[in-house]
Amino acid sequence: MVIDEMPWNAPVTIEEIRADRGLLPTCPGLYVFTNYAGILTKNTGVLYIGKAKSFRTRVSSYLTDPTKILLFSPKKKDQKLSRSLRHTGKTLLLTEIQQRSRFATSGIWLRWMKHDIPAELEGILIEYFEPAFNTSLNPRTRK
Repeated sequence: MVIDEMPWNAPVTIEEIRADRGLLPTCPGLYVFTNYAGILTKNTGVLYIGKAKSFRTRVSSYLTDPTKILLFSPKKKDQKLSRSLRHTGKTLLLTEIQQRSRFATSGIWLRWMKHDIPAELEGILIEYFEPAFNTSLNPRTRK
């Protein structure tokens, strides 16, 4: 399968998803946040690539109001940083979404592809697209 020709859904804006989370399927697969609505190609503004057991659950976590994100884990005994903030790439993407949301439109688009075993493809896509906010698997940001 040629990466540029993978079966992604049509791009959907963050605003559309915020208005109707039902647009997101509950199946597993891969998702891509971009700053454009065009065809996914190398070096064209891919922000973040991830995998999910349920798109609806995972993507909804990126749309959390920043005032409602807990700094520490909600467990009484656990003083660890909240899971949402322990993942550097997710924190960077959350910040970008919130910064852009202060304007009329965020200019962030989401695409997804249903796939039963997304872990196999996630690393390949991160290496190919070199997204700005993936930190652990991206050759540009990995040290």
